Amino acid sequence: MARSRKSGDSEEQQVAAVDLIALLTPPGCDGLYENEIVMPDEDFDFDQLAAAAAPEPEPAETKKATSPVPSRPSAKPTAPSAPTRMRPPPTSAEEYETLARASAPSSFKSSAGQPATPAGEKPGSARLQPLAEIPGDTLEKVAAEIAECTRCDLCKTRNKTVPGVGNPKARLVLIGEAPGADEDASGIPFVGRAGQHLDKILAAAGFKREEIYICNILKCRPPGNRNPTLSEMLVCTPFLQRQLRLIEPKLIGCLGNVAIKFVIGPDSPGITRIHGQWFTSIFGVPAMAMYHPSYLIRDTSREKGSPNWQMWQDIQALKKRYDEQG
Repeated sequence: MARSRKSGDSEEQQVAAVDLIALLTPPGCDGLYENEIVMPDEDFDFDQLAAAAAPEPEPAETKKATSPVPSRPSAKPTAPSAPTRMRPPPTSAEEYETLARASAPSSFKSSAGQPATPAGEKPGSARLQPLAEIPGDTLEKVAAEIAECTRCDLCKTRNKTVPGVGNPKARLVLIGEAPGADEDASGIPFVGRAGQHLDKILAAAGFKREEIYICNILKCRPPGNRNPTLSEMLVCTPFLQRQLRLIEPKLIGCLGNVAIKFVIGPDSPGITRIHGQWFTSIFGVPAMAMYHPSYLIRDTSREKGSPNWQMWQDIQALKKRYDEQG
């Protein structure tokens, strides 16, 4: 029997009361394919990051009292009450606040001084602080610095650094999360089974690997192929930022959930909900959310609605926009 609508309920309240997605999604899953969803590492606490970026509560003395409160005699002045909201540890959260509050790199700014969001494109939730100019900077210099980098503990476990490969003036850059075992052995991104699957997808859509640039957020492999931590990605971001400043791409293909959460923004939904959609990345460059090829090789189905079928639709849409901007 259908329940009658309460006259005092707003439309938003009534919609929230019958949120079928929340009711039908198993606990811990984000989207239709639960095998794709991996619980993030402890550093990847976006709830804490959001709380850290929230405005401070209004001081008690500035609020207007709603009713008179009788005064009490007191020998000591009353100490102000402490804020009820607790801040997260000021490590990676403060660094991420810097990213969220900063402007986009100067080479990607519109004439108004802010990153442009083209029509039909969704804005990202963060922007990167511009890097200082580095005279004579080149992709080769970036790669050399990456090879000598000791900014995080991954330098102790890596075999080879994996800076990136491809056209130094590519109009399209594909960004994944981190190198795997094959990449750690070769120093080249996306060369294992997942990379070979990506090559087939690109070739079928009409892309040549040598005309694009492919890289990861992290330039070193996390042990056991675990997810990158936020602190690891933050210390590696300046390398990626320099690469994009030198390449000046028109488009970014963002591969997988972890890369999407960082490059597009921590508030973005899971890949199964937003694949094929365009966003303004933290670099100010239009970015499409895409499946990671390592996920696609887990399910070889090409049936309509399958991840590989969806990826084929997405890569064709990416190629269409790529050709339009040529």
